[in-house]
Parts: sequence; structure tokens; C-alpha cells
Amino acid sequence: MYGARAGNENSGAGAAGSRAGRRGSGGSGGPRVALGDVTAQVNNRGPRAGGKDARAGKPQGDAAVQGGENVEETVRAVGPVWDAAAEAAVAAAAAEYGGAPDPADEDTWDAVMVAEYAPEIFAYLRGLEVRFAPAADYMRGQPELRWEYRATLVDWLVQVHCRFQLLPETLYLTVNIIDRFLSRKTVTLNRFQLVGAAALFIASKYEEINCPTLRELLYMLDNAYTADEVLKAERYMIDTLEFEFGWPGPMSFLRRVSKADNYEYDIRTLAKYLLETTIMDPRLVAAPPSWLAAGAYYLSRIIIGYNTWTRQHVFYSGYTAEQLVSLATVILENCRHAETRHQAIFEKYSKSRHRRSAQVVARWIAMAEENLQPA
Repeated sequence: MYGARAGNENSGAGAAGSRAGRRGSGGSGGPRVALGDVTAQVNNRGPRAGGKDARAGKPQGDAAVQGGENVEETVRAVGPVWDAAAEAAVAAAAAEYGGAPDPADEDTWDAVMVAEYAPEIFAYLRGLEVRFAPAADYMRGQPELRWEYRATLVDWLVQVHCRFQLLPETLYLTVNIIDRFLSRKTVTLNRFQLVGAAALFIASKYEEINCPTLRELLYMLDNAYTADEVLKAERYMIDTLEFEFGWPGPMSFLRRVSKADNYEYDIRTLAKYLLETTIMDPRLVAAPPSWLAAGAYYLSRIIIGYNTWTRQHVFYSGYTAEQLVSLATVILENCRHAETRHQAIFEKYSKSRHRRSAQVVARWIAMAEENLQPA
């Protein structure tokens, strides 16, 4: 449910105090290294030859611009489809499971889970996800940027997020802040990484107990910007977004739907990888986080071997299976090309601390495709 975030999904990050103590080593067992200048990597979206500190030349050329619009950067947004059948199914599930809390459910007696208020809380969060959604086509108003540049920036942010061992919520809020800011303001390419760094700084202060220091952030930026530039960017972005950072990220919704399986750890862990891949896809920039969480969980169940989406799943997710098929297809498409679509996320979830979820998905896709081959 909504409740406290202390749970298995954050165990990889560790307690806040131990995160602060491990930052000096980069959080990966080796010496901390700067992750460099993102704007120098935008033409190198393939496998990063030479490692994470490889340097490349500045991008050559810009996307075509007509009438102030970046016409090459139009994508078809993907989102849930609501029809009479979907609305009826969700309403029926709510009528069946949305009554008084079940006395046999241990969550009912857990004060932290506030079971009696859960339906109202999540109805409120579903309203917030619409209010804080970025514009799906904001890249049309960014003459110097492209979606591939955003992918490079987010890939870098995933690496920084791992080095600082931050909460999952911090990463999702960082990306939302970037997308909402770019929906309102035009940003030049040489300031694009500054926007990402400032967004991470803001999100860390909002979500974390011990957030990265300015000095640590500058180190990860390889001193591409000054402390004054980062602080000015932070203030400007906060002012632009009017101090509104209460966006309900997908993690709360993922925990909510996992209640349908009694918080099954393996399903939720695999779903976390699938969910995180969605931050790289421009088609999903404005998609509701509740839908993204439900789709990732739906696909995770299929991969593990559960081929049913019960009325309990409909109730706790708010979506029918038919509404999630298109999203599952998009996620699978991205996972099929993991090393070019989301390399940093693939590497992150290939580690034992995340149950090597990325490898599990890769093997499942390979087996599925092999079974489709003619005998």
C-alpha cells in the first residue's frame, strides 16, 4: 500500500546512513570516478567503447527546425485506452474489493499501511499524476535537443543515481522534473546536463535523508559547471515549477498492485527492472506512472509464469489486462534491444543485488523467440 517506503525494493540502496558512508567508494566497490560531459557523448548512443569515462566530439548538426519547432522530434505517445468495457471492469473490481478493510488481512492492523484510507489516497494520487504530467511533445519546442540526447542524459543520471545509492523514487522524480521543466522552458544543448544535475539535486533533497552534497555532484559532472551555475539552475527550476514536486512516482503504485500477490518479492523485483526501462522511452514521457507500474507488473508476472490478471489485480492496479498489453509490448521491444536502448539500466539490473533481473528478461526473450522459429 501507500505506507512507508522501507521494504525490499529499497534494500539494495541500504539505509540512508550507510549510503552516506559508502559514497566515497562510488557505491560499486571501486574508486569513484567522474562520469563526464554528457554533451560530448550524444553521438555515441551505442555501446560505450572505452568505458563510462570515454570522451567523444561535440554533436554535429541539429534536428530540422521549422517555425521554431523541432519537427524531427515528434513521437507518438503511448497511453492507456479507456472504453466502456475497461471502466466497467474496474468499477466491478472496486465494488468487489473496495469495501471495508478485511480483518484477516494483516495490513488492516498495521497503522503504517493506513488500509482504511488507501482507496482515497490512491484516488488522490491518480489525480496528481495527471496534474504533474509533462507535455508529451515538448521536444518540438527544443530546437537544439533531440530525444536521443535525452536518452544520453537519463543514461548518465542512472549511473550517478547508482553511484550515490539513492532511492528509486529519487530517480523517477528527477526525470519528471526534467521533462516538466523542458515542457515550459527552452534549453540549449550546452546547458542540458546542467538541467539534469539540478533536477537530481532537487529530487534528492525532496526524497532522501542524506542527499549528495554539491561538491559530490560537481565531481560527477567532471567540473563541467561551477557551483554557482548549479545553484542558480536549481533556484530557476524550482521557481519555474512553482515548488511543485509532489508528483506520485510509479513506486507507490507498484507496491500497491503487488498486494494482489501478497507482495511477492520475485515478481516485484523483476517488475522494477521493466519499470525503470520506461524512463528511457520518449513515447512514455507523459504516460501515467500508475499505468507504467501496472504494465511492468503485468509483464513481470507473464515472464515468471503467471498468465492470469485477476480481478484483484484490476482493483489494486486500476487497469485491465487489455489496457496493459500495448505497454507490455513496448517494454519488451525496448528490452529486446537493451544494450542500445537502456545500457546503464541493463548493467544495473544485471547485478546480483537486483537478482540479475535484466539477464532473466533477456533469457526469456531469447527462449520466446527461439520457440517462434520454424522447426
